[in-house]
Amino acid sequence: MNNNQQLFNAFSREKPHFSSGAKLHVSAKKENITAPLDWLDSPLDLSETHRIASEAIDYAVSPIFQAGRAALITGVGGASKSTLLKELGIAITIGKPTLGLSIPKPGKAVLILAEDTAEDAYRSLDAIFQSMNLSDEEIALVHKRLFIFAAAGKDCVIVSNSEAEDKASQRLEKLLQFITTLGDVRLIGLDPAIALSRGRELDEQAQHDFAKTVDNIAIETGAAVLVISHAAKSVQYQQEVVSHASRGSGAITDAFRLEVLMRVMTSKEAKSFQVDDGQRHRFVRMQVTKANSLPPELMQPTWLERVTGGALKLAKISPAAESRPRSALELFFEADEDTGEMLPISLSYNDWC
Repeated sequence: MNNNQQLFNAFSREKPHFSSGAKLHVSAKKENITAPLDWLDSPLDLSETHRIASEAIDYAVSPIFQAGRAALITGVGGASKSTLLKELGIAITIGKPTLGLSIPKPGKAVLILAEDTAEDAYRSLDAIFQSMNLSDEEIALVHKRLFIFAAAGKDCVIVSNSEAEDKASQRLEKLLQFITTLGDVRLIGLDPAIALSRGRELDEQAQHDFAKTVDNIAIETGAAVLVISHAAKSVQYQQEVVSHASRGSGAITDAFRLEVLMRVMTSKEAKSFQVDDGQRHRFVRMQVTKANSLPPELMQPTWLERVTGGALKLAKISPAAESRPRSALELFFEADEDTGEMLPISLSYNDWC
């Protein structure tokens, strides 16, 4: 058993497994079970079903990112994934809506940016402060509640499959201790996934272990954990946006309950929105592509615009209305407002003249 597994066994308060020779005597009646499954919690009390299902879901970023669960934000390079993560982190600290998303409960945010230098982080944060029109008081609150680690060039691995690799589990334990000590952490951002795991992207078991570890971080801390991953370049040219866009093994997407895809506007989409092809890279499509519990209407795309310094704002664009010449028959028919049925138009001679 590796160190990461030992660590999360401790978090889960797991007890030793039964030996293969152990015998269980379980009554057919539920109330007479004498030996529970000792590596799991007690069975659910189903009398609580309606009460708990009726409670409001705790969203860190509403109505998409749930507190206490992990989500994957994927996209090709240059799709503003890291900027989105920073903007959500800032919004969390001041409770200010951004990009069409709301913050039900403000708190603290911790971001580990394995591809940012300190200068990178400062410049992008300043651009976001300006684009969000933050007041001096709000900026002061961000300074107090946002904890960013610009870690370009650092070893950020917190998950490793190697039995000899104990540094990863030590980093993971220190991260959890730091978050617990801070208290009131509502969002944790890890950017990118490839810098946090020693496993290969094509290794299904390694990617599954990484995703489950991240989800355990969310469950243990009660924060929403957003992980940035790189997508295959082919995603940029796909007309139909689907899940499992992350590069490498699909196991990483399988293990997350929520996936958000970001990509730059395509030439075809630019024509639809009447955007000059030379300007289309200003616009980014953000869409939930996998969700285990979100309603379908929340899986519609949101268009964002990159402004000064690369900061993001909601784009003010809409598809151009289709226009075409009316056929001769359409001059004499119209759709009924209630039924949609095509009915003859009643026109007098004077109406035509």
